[in-house]
Amino acid sequence: MTLFEQIIKPMLAEISEPFDSDEFCFEIKIDGTRAIAYIDKEKKEVRFLNRRLKWFQSNYPELLNIYENIDAKRVVLDGEIVVFKEGKPDFTALQTREHVGEKLRIKLLSEIMPATYVVFDILHLDGQDIIDKPLTERKKILEKIVKEDKRIMLSSYVIGRGKELFEKVKERSLEGIVAKRLNSKYEVGKRSKNWLKIKFLKTLDCVIVGYTKGEGWREKYFGALVLACFHENKLRYVGRCGTGLDEKGYAELTEELKKLKVEECPLEEKPKLPSDLEITWVKPKLICEVKFMEITKDLQLRAPSFVRLREDKNIEDCILEI
Repeated sequence: MTLFEQIIKPMLAEISEPFDSDEFCFEIKIDGTRAIAYIDKEKKEVRFLNRRLKWFQSNYPELLNIYENIDAKRVVLDGEIVVFKEGKPDFTALQTREHVGEKLRIKLLSEIMPATYVVFDILHLDGQDIIDKPLTERKKILEKIVKEDKRIMLSSYVIGRGKELFEKVKERSLEGIVAKRLNSKYEVGKRSKNWLKIKFLKTLDCVIVGYTKGEGWREKYFGALVLACFHENKLRYVGRCGTGLDEKGYAELTEELKKLKVEECPLEEKPKLPSDLEITWVKPKLICEVKFMEITKDLQLRAPSFVRLREDKNIEDCILEI
C-alpha cells in the first residue's frame, strides 16, 4: 500500500534561532492551515487532510480544480492553504473560511476571499512513494510537475542565507521562516531537527482548560482564558489570556466554552491561582493560538494575547517548546 492510500500525518519542525548554512534551504513560514493534498488527475479529484486527520476539501471549492495544474496522474503534496490579502496571509479571513459549513455561504466566500494552496513538498508520484529521496530532488520534481497560478503556487526558498531572509520577514511583519536540510528525507508524522522553524513573532498553541468571569462590558462574557500545554508528557497550566478578541469574538467563544463546562479542574496538577479568582473549568477540547513576549522561568507565558482558534490542531500538538 502506498502513501496515496494512507492517512498521512505531516512532518513537523523543531524551534531554532536564525542561522546561515549551505546545508539548508530557507522558506517563509506561511500563516495558513496545514494540508496534505491527495490529487488524482484521472478521476479529477482533490482531497485535503488537516493535522487533525479530517478531510476538509468541501470548505474550499475553488481549489478542487488544481488537478489541472499537475503534470502527473496521482500525487500526494504537503503545503498550506492560505487566504492572501494585499500579498500577505490573512489568518482572520482564513478562520472565517474554516468556520463556515453552509454550502451557499462556502461558495460565496470562495469568491470573496479565495484561498491558495502553497506547496512545499511532494510525498508520492504516480504509484511511487518518494519520501526517501532527498529534499533537493523532491523540490525539483515539484518544479517540474506543478503549473502555478492564483490557486496553487510553490513555496519559494533560498539556500544558505537564513539570517538575511529572516530580516526581510521581520520587515514585513510575517510569522517567520522554516529551515530544511537539503539532503533530508520526509519523516512522516515526526517532529524533526531536519526542519527548523524560526519565528519572529512568538506563538504557541494552547489548550483552553477554563475561563475567569468577565467584568465591565465583558461581564456577560469570559474575562480570561485559562491555558495549558504539554510539558514533560503532562498537561500543565501556562497562564491566562484576556486580550486579542473583539466583542463578537468574546461572545462566540463564550458560547462555545459554556457547552464544555466541568466541575473539576482537568489538569493533574491544579494551578495555584488567586483565591478570589472565579474560574469555570472546561473539557480540554478547544485549542487556541496565542502570541506572547516570553516563557518565564516557571514555565508561564508573559503577556499572552489571543490570535485564533486552531480547529486544525490536536491537543497533542500543544507542546511547550523551550
